[in-house]
Amino acid sequence: MPASYYVPSGRLPWRVLPLTLACAAIVTIPAWLYAWVTIEAPLVLVDWFALFVFALLLGLAMSAVVRLGKARNPVWIGRLGLGVAMVGWYAQWAAWVAITRQAADSAGASVIDFVVLLGDPLQVYRSAMALSDLQAPSLAGVELNGGVLVAAWIVELIVLLAATRLIGLLAAEDPFCELTETWAEKMVVPRKFAYIPFPDELIARLERNPKQLLSILDINPDEAPELFAVVTLYRTGGDPYVSIDNVTIKRNGTSESKRTRSVISYLRMPGADADDIFLSAGEDGQSAPNPPELLMAIAHLEAGRFEAARAAAVPYTTQFHENLRVDALRLCALACARLERWDDSRDYWERLFDADPTAFNAAQVGATYAMAGDAAQGEEWIADARLLNSYSDDMADVEIVTNFISALSQSGHMTQALPYLEELRALYTSVQMTDSTFLYLRKIPFFCVFLDNSLPVIQAALSPEEGRAWYVAMLSSLDQEGQDAVNQWIEAHVASATAS
Repeated sequence: MPASYYVPSGRLPWRVLPLTLACAAIVTIPAWLYAWVTIEAPLVLVDWFALFVFALLLGLAMSAVVRLGKARNPVWIGRLGLGVAMVGWYAQWAAWVAITRQAADSAGASVIDFVVLLGDPLQVYRSAMALSDLQAPSLAGVELNGGVLVAAWIVELIVLLAATRLIGLLAAEDPFCELTETWAEKMVVPRKFAYIPFPDELIARLERNPKQLLSILDINPDEAPELFAVVTLYRTGGDPYVSIDNVTIKRNGTSESKRTRSVISYLRMPGADADDIFLSAGEDGQSAPNPPELLMAIAHLEAGRFEAARAAAVPYTTQFHENLRVDALRLCALACARLERWDDSRDYWERLFDADPTAFNAAQVGATYAMAGDAAQGEEWIADARLLNSYSDDMADVEIVTNFISALSQSGHMTQALPYLEELRALYTSVQMTDSTFLYLRKIPFFCVFLDNSLPVIQAALSPEEGRAWYVAMLSSLDQEGQDAVNQWIEAHVASATAS
């Protein structure tokens, strides 16, 4: 069984060795330039900047070895990276000795001396010790003698070793397609998504159902441009992979800094299509593009020409292309629902569920069964939808319940709606909060909406006295705002119903 995340195969092609040797030879050039800069630089900051640039160049050189050699063994690449860093460190000291010894001569003489010293480590060591005693390097006017000089050399070596090894290792961990013998194509989704404050929860949901990526992520709100998430897809000859990063933008006057923190890296998406996901995401801040074949059907649906919308979409309900077939079935289901042809709408929703078995589609099947007069079959589908949703977390469970209550109420099945309505009542008494913001953040209907929608069910399923007791039972478990709302509701609706 394939791993849930990408794991490098550990392969190290033979061509990596000559590429590493070539890399070691090439890094002598920036090593010479680095040595020259550290000798001539007037400020310590320039020296440090030069060190980090040199370290970055060594790392990029090792990354090129990985890419060209198609190396998928991070352990060995890390070791080879340490070797390249050691060559770069030694070469810059050979250059430092050559430039210092030939200071009075031409630049050509120092280059020749540098080439000669590359093959004589013992001479480099002796010359470095002798020159440092005669003319110790200085930083910011402070001479580096004895232990300070040795410490500077050690820090320099650590920076070069760490950067070269890390950059090369990260390159070797990038997704590689063993089927096509190529590196996975990196595709950064152009749309920005909402910042992910609780990564563990999102990771758990994606691991359960990675194909629901776009339905699990929220679109980045316009009011939060400095906090967002970025999705990167990796297309291979088999299953694609996905990585998600949180991005924080900090602005200070005209300057701007960007911090990126990984949320999930290289999660396998079995059976998914990277191109379909990329196109479905659409442009940043825009809706996903509609299939050109269905533009006429969509126009009819938006204009209220429901029969014409269904007729325009029907030819595509048997298409081989999955996304087109799914969109066509959804259009037909919606058009038939607008025409109140519930049997037809139910059939389309069932076919849609077969093609795209999500909790949302199962809930739609259950609702249309109720609207078609078969409440018992609808309840079975709703139970399946809620069970499926407990694994996939496509939507809030309360949304499934409220939508089914609405379908049962509209179709006159008030008695069957009462148990689901009591589930909602238990939800409010369990959270004990009726503040609108609190409920909105948890995708729970506003309390006033719940009261309004409950009245037809309570009046049809219970006697006036039972209905009053049904509402009164909530009072002890609600906040003051909720208690006031229930008391006013009883006085305005239930009490008058009892009196009549």
